[in-house]
Amino acid sequence: MTSRIKIRPLSGVMGAEITGIDLNLLDDRIFGLINNAYLKHQVLCFRGQKLEPGAMVEFSERFGKVLPHDNLKFTLKSHPKILVLSNDIDRAGNQIGVIDAGDAWHSDHQFKAHPANCTILYSLKNPSQGGQTDFANMYAAYEALPRKTKEKISGLRGCHSISKLKNKRVKISGAREGAVEFYKRQEMEIPDVEHPLVRTHPVTGRKSLYCSPRFTIGIKGDGVSEKDAASLLDALIAQSIKKQFIYRHSWRDGDVVMWDNRCTNHRATGGYQYPDIRHIYRTTVEGEVTH
Repeated sequence: MTSRIKIRPLSGVMGAEITGIDLNLLDDRIFGLINNAYLKHQVLCFRGQKLEPGAMVEFSERFGKVLPHDNLKFTLKSHPKILVLSNDIDRAGNQIGVIDAGDAWHSDHQFKAHPANCTILYSLKNPSQGGQTDFANMYAAYEALPRKTKEKISGLRGCHSISKLKNKRVKISGAREGAVEFYKRQEMEIPDVEHPLVRTHPVTGRKSLYCSPRFTIGIKGDGVSEKDAASLLDALIAQSIKKQFIYRHSWRDGDVVMWDNRCTNHRATGGYQYPDIRHIYRTTVEGEVTH
């Protein structure tokens, strides 16, 4: 089977496409190949998949604990570890999935003490235009910093919050009904957390920037004033979204895409609306305590 497997880069920045694999039928040897490619390329795309929900959960669990979703309303009834991302509606006109997910740059579950390892998306239907996903290589963003900046941010910590109400960089979408109450409730349920601004990957040992416009609301550390922290965070975010660090993925039906949240940021680009449908299944795997 391994002789049919092909791995090719998706760009000069990051990412690889893997063909010749059916994710419904995996053994330990094939998983080892996938895991090595995942650690090397940060973003993987498996084309032409017809992935069963149970197999998607099993594949995800090979990487660790699959996390329950905060939005239980839109989990798949037969497999609640899968979240439905969709702008489609049912016959009664009710929304069937999360519409406005991830339109600001972020790393998944950055607001938790144990942020995400990988996120896995299975694309069942894509709009005729728009709907791409951008990925930023946070290894490369860190490595390109001037030496003095690296020294300055070493040992500093980013403060991360799930609530958009605390974050001047993001807007509250009108597509989410009762949004203000929703984020107020989140503030009470999920306290802010701190993580190293320079994160060391637990497997590769490489360093990356660990901040994002969506979740990072401040920087803390010895000798850093609130004013300096704000300007420093602005500069680091600007660094992380430079064009040379970004790969844009254009989806095809049957794509399974996974990425390493420990060394990448991502965002949904939007650009489509009902009745042009985007329908995706998502799982998220818990990661480690940050260092």
